[in-house]
Amino acid sequence: MNRKRYGKRKKLRKRKIKRLTTAYLRRAIVILIQIIMMILMVCGCLYLYERFTKEDEKVNKYTDLYTDLYTDRNAGNGIAPVASTENNAPGFCVVVDAGHGGSDGGTVSGKAVEKDINLSVALKLKAILENDNIEVILTRSSDENISLADRTSVANDSNADFFISLHCNYYEKDAQIAGLECYYNNSNATESKGYAESIINAVSLSEDIVTRYAKTEDYYVLRNTQMPAVLVEMGFLSNYSESQKLLDDDYQERLAQKIAEGISNEIKRGENL
Repeated sequence: MNRKRYGKRKKLRKRKIKRLTTAYLRRAIVILIQIIMMILMVCGCLYLYERFTKEDEKVNKYTDLYTDLYTDRNAGNGIAPVASTENNAPGFCVVVDAGHGGSDGGTVSGKAVEKDINLSVALKLKAILENDNIEVILTRSSDENISLADRTSVANDSNADFFISLHCNYYEKDAQIAGLECYYNNSNATESKGYAESIINAVSLSEDIVTRYAKTEDYYVLRNTQMPAVLVEMGFLSNYSESQKLLDDDYQERLAQKIAEGISNEIKRGENL
């Protein structure tokens, strides 16, 4: 009897241990699954936070990068400008300045990088103007750093008749704002004002390009050029719809065409005075 009872107890003990082991394993698996889920959630949150933080950092770079344009801080860095003078016959010379370049990307919003858009439109504008028998000199023809002083020196040293600097705008406080703006130095710069208004008028005739206005601003490249000069903010990268347009090659072509029309119209108006 004792042996039978001992055997029974032994079996019951084994069953009990087995049930306890199974129960603990189930609990451990449930806890492990919960821990893994928590880890995945934390990693996901960290990934999203890092991604959007980096995007915000890119977008907010315009504050520092635009300082070079609005002040004299980076007026000279000793880098030689790149000039293009394929057509030597015309009597009118335009310097086309693609803003930013190299390590200075300008304002950035997603895939829209200002320096690239500026250069792309500058090259298109050059081809259109040359086709209209106007000599064109580029301050840069590739992705490189050019100082503000060198940009204005290209125009002054070449005795150009007109200077135009191409940029993209950004306004973080209101993403709804859109449209092309054109700046000239001050109210006394009547010739520059004429070009700015002519460009705005020409672009405004386009069906899909929004315009704002021509106005004054004391930018370095406008203040230090010895000929009529304007700075064109071709659109707001802070406005998603406009930033996508500015990335489109056909839109850039239409934009360059209208800017060229504005320049040509003012040249003709000046000749008739």
